[in-house]
Amino acid sequence: MDASLMVGRGTGGAAVFILIVFILLLGARSSRAQKGDGCGHTVLGVGSGSLASLGYPLSYPSNSVCEWEISVNTGHTILVRIADLDIDTNNCQVSYLRLYNGHGPGRTEIVKFCGGKEWRDAVIQSEGHQVTVQFMSGPHNNGRGLFLSYTKSQHTDLITCLEKGEHFSEAEFSKFCPAGCLTDFGEVSGTIPHGYRDSSPLCLAGVHAGCGQQQRHPTLRKLAGQQCDICAVSNPFTFLLAFFMGKSISFDYRDFKAVQY
Repeated sequence: MDASLMVGRGTGGAAVFILIVFILLLGARSSRAQKGDGCGHTVLGVGSGSLASLGYPLSYPSNSVCEWEISVNTGHTILVRIADLDIDTNNCQVSYLRLYNGHGPGRTEIVKFCGGKEWRDAVIQSEGHQVTVQFMSGPHNNGRGLFLSYTKSQHTDLITCLEKGEHFSEAEFSKFCPAGCLTDFGEVSGTIPHGYRDSSPLCLAGVHAGCGQQQRHPTLRKLAGQQCDICAVSNPFTFLLAFFMGKSISFDYRDFKAVQY
């Protein structure tokens, strides 16, 4: 799958957020697009994707390396946002994250990060439609490692898989969720008559609510200021994710409509 576009609208203190999610199924690229012994969760789509170091969010392995070769459609450039970079900062020669324009011997460096805080809020843009991501670790591994996402440059509202609804205070917003947010380290818990309680971030919640299906215009609606005690769940295609960011939601899918109050 490729990505989700989330649109939120609200007025005043009792904001109403409507999340409209458009899904495209695009095949992930071959594992040949990544190499090394330090590669973790990886989804490399031709429109967007996400990748992580081995073991994320636990400690990454020492003395390891991973290179990911990202490609999007010709004619586009690539936007990269780093969700998390927690690595040893004592030796920038052996512990770092590097991004390059292009693949192979002719690639040129865009930026190098050695931990710290300089990567925060950075949006990196390539010169062409190919980028190489290189993650290197030295003998010390006292951090979580790397997690980042990318998309084609047309989606300037790209967010990472770790964003949460509470990060956005605007009454109206539109955000692009990259492919790969349904990770094996996301947290979703709960039981069906009590509802699914989502302690994971915004994009992962959308995927668990059924937005990972091949749908044209599925809609998630988050209603502020209302309580949700009983969960109406599921048809053969998807299920309703309740308690999203502590508020009730409804999910419309084709002729099926599940609403929570």
